[in-house]
Amino acid sequence: MALFEIIYVSQATRDLPPAELAQMLDKARAHNASQGITGMMVYHRREFMQLLEGEQDAVLRLYDHIAADPRHRQVRKLWDGPIRERGFSDWGMAFVAPDALDLRSRPGFQDLLDKGLGATPADSTGKKLLLAMRDDFLCGA
Repeated sequence: MALFEIIYVSQATRDLPPAELAQMLDKARAHNASQGITGMMVYHRREFMQLLEGEQDAVLRLYDHIAADPRHRQVRKLWDGPIRERGFSDWGMAFVAPDALDLRSRPGFQDLLDKGLGATPADSTGKKLLLAMRDDFLCGA
């Protein structure tokens, strides 16, 4: 099984209230689990950033589905490539939403802006990119 990861960013076509965001996340987790996909998603001020990891064909199919989803616009792939191991194997889909404090109790919520990706065992280009973006975000905050 060849593992693969993609990092993309997109904009939501409208504001997503916490209840709708939570419902979308639950549905994504169920689908991703059935396809062997793990990863993490950040939602902040109508912007998504997501890392998807799993078998290459499954990850590429999911990315194509997301790119065609009418809730997303300006979908841009930042990185894709093979990985040796999963960085989020224990998380069906880790989730960060700095503006949605009431979502902190949801399973998988991780405050990666504070803790970083130190808990993830894999050292991949994608995770290094996420750390750099996190650091840029914190310096600009």
